[in-house]
Amino acid sequence: MQNVETLYNIPHIVNQGSDWYHRLSRTQDGGTKIYGISGRVANPGWWELPLGTTAREVLERYAGGMADGVRFRGLLPGGISTAFMTEEHVDLPLDFSSIPPEVGRLGTATMIVLDDHTCPVGFVLNLEKFFARESCGWCTPCREGLPWVAKILRSFEEGRATSEDLSLLKMHTKWLAPGHTFCGLAPGAMAPLQSALKYFHDDFERHISAGGCPWSKKSSQQRVLV
Repeated sequence: MQNVETLYNIPHIVNQGSDWYHRLSRTQDGGTKIYGISGRVANPGWWELPLGTTAREVLERYAGGMADGVRFRGLLPGGISTAFMTEEHVDLPLDFSSIPPEVGRLGTATMIVLDDHTCPVGFVLNLEKFFARESCGWCTPCREGLPWVAKILRSFEEGRATSEDLSLLKMHTKWLAPGHTFCGLAPGAMAPLQSALKYFHDDFERHISAGGCPWSKKSSQQRVLV
């Protein structure tokens, strides 16, 4: 199976040669990539750039930085089935070889930015609800596990979660990992969840101690004041 981006490059490679194409890249992976970025940035969009361009460059130079009033917390580098990258990772070349496996993978290079005014738990809940609906139901871990993950995350947002629920989420990231399901849907769904539990663990704890989503409560207070 080939996508439009791959097919688009074929005539240029045929006409100019593979060496020419490889030199367009900044890293050992040859060519260019369509980098996209969405979220609360000044200028969301798509750009064809040398493969190996960093997330910081896409964010600051092309997307114009974060929108007014918000700060960067993290991003999914390649769609919703990739792991979060945080400030410590934004200078890594975005290609298929430079991102360490323990950090994640490039995926489609369509970045989704998380800001400090957006609840990371609610962010991930939205993703997991999508994955749960997409399950074909072929294998039990995916069919039963993904709706259960979404249910647990919803309990955090609604103020019913306990420390045991946090442990259950971590358990699911192991049992729905590669090698436990028929296809890659559930493992892909676990990438953002597992990394969110790693980088935004304090936010999950705050949901438990606050008895619900601190972001929702803050918004409600602001509406009352207005």
